[in-house]
Amino acid sequence: MNKTKCLLYSLLIIFILICFKGPSWATYKRIPGLEQDPNWLIDDEIQTVSGSFNRGLIKCRPPRGGYNILTEEQKILNSWGFKARPIEEIKDLTPEPHYNMYAHPEVWGSFRINETAWEPVKPRGAMWERYMAQSERNKKECYLDDKGWLRNYKYGLPFPALDENDPQIALKLIWNYYKRFQDNDRHVAMDMVVTTRNLHHRHIGMLNSRMYFSGRTRPDNKTEDGLYQPNPQNIDFIYATPCIAPYNLRGTVPLYYRYNDPERDDDMWVYIPSIRRIRRMSTAQHQDRGPGGIDWTYDNAEGFEGHVTRFDWTYLGRKDLLIPIIARAHTYFNPRSFLNSCDQYYQRRNCYVIKCVYKNPINMTAMLLYIDPLLYGSCYSIDYDMKGREWIIQLITQGRDNTWFYAMYNDYAIDIVRKHATRAQFAYSGSEDFKKEDLTMKELMKVYAAR
Repeated sequence: MNKTKCLLYSLLIIFILICFKGPSWATYKRIPGLEQDPNWLIDDEIQTVSGSFNRGLIKCRPPRGGYNILTEEQKILNSWGFKARPIEEIKDLTPEPHYNMYAHPEVWGSFRINETAWEPVKPRGAMWERYMAQSERNKKECYLDDKGWLRNYKYGLPFPALDENDPQIALKLIWNYYKRFQDNDRHVAMDMVVTTRNLHHRHIGMLNSRMYFSGRTRPDNKTEDGLYQPNPQNIDFIYATPCIAPYNLRGTVPLYYRYNDPERDDDMWVYIPSIRRIRRMSTAQHQDRGPGGIDWTYDNAEGFEGHVTRFDWTYLGRKDLLIPIIARAHTYFNPRSFLNSCDQYYQRRNCYVIKCVYKNPINMTAMLLYIDPLLYGSCYSIDYDMKGREWIIQLITQGRDNTWFYAMYNDYAIDIVRKHATRAQFAYSGSEDFKKEDLTMKELMKVYAAR
């Protein structure tokens, strides 16, 4: 009898471990019913080609709020690309330079776009409702000053009601983009894969940590009515990207501060371990590529990261596009490609299109952004070089955790002029409850020591 009970108890434990083993990435693997390219690697499979992925600080784990079943298990309406309908059918639903790559898998790699419906992905949670309620109040409270700077803002969407005839609509759109629905801070663990024209890969382990001082939607003990307190320096956000691999980059810590002041430029710093010194960076370096020769600049990360006052803004209208604004919270990588995020969920959205032109161009002249009309993320970005040519194009897939906060799991930035790509494989995206002291250079040097 005891043996029988022991056996039953053991079987029950095994059953629990199999069915309720927690939020492992293995829980949701491939999209069922669709044939996969055998070269596509998903989630922890990527560790077979990357020395740092799913190891150490770049450990695979779900977003902080947990997986959102509504977004993970969307019903596919149509698919185009690999083993699906001809990609030519959606030529008008994709930005031209992106379409030109997807239409030539023999050059750029295999790719598939899976369309899902927008409306069924509801509800969006209590914090979303709180955010939208404040957005309604912002209609009467928020405004732009004569320099185009956002004033009287706490949290929520600054400009929820937009008029396409408003001469300030482009500026209002970029402020909505900056203050889109997201958590109070974000920590992203990522494997950056720099790919040359002959498909040689170089992996850079990097962490993306940022903290917002306004637009703080989640109540916590540092937040008062959407604002971080105290904030005597009037900081808007802090952004740090410490490198943890390879050895020659480990311990390099770029750090910058954006201030809630149109007259004050960003503070940019970098710790260089080879000389054991902190160096102040020129604000002109916003147009430079990041450490390790990646294809993101400090201004174009996640589509756009620039200081609003450094640009002239133009509204170009609306365009229907398929965009991965509610994608699966999982990472895709193809070592035989320049692309990633190669089998994601896309939704048909009537996007706003805006162009920002540098007042003082150094390496770039302009950027083109396609912005979702509700979530205000920019899934596509096109950057122009000093000759006015399309230069760096980006795809930013955007997942949603169980609280509907924005989570990142795949980006690419591709230099189509020299056929050079940087792909970001995100192993984790979520809040870490940062305090201001956590993102000082002194603390970052201690946590991410070079030696």
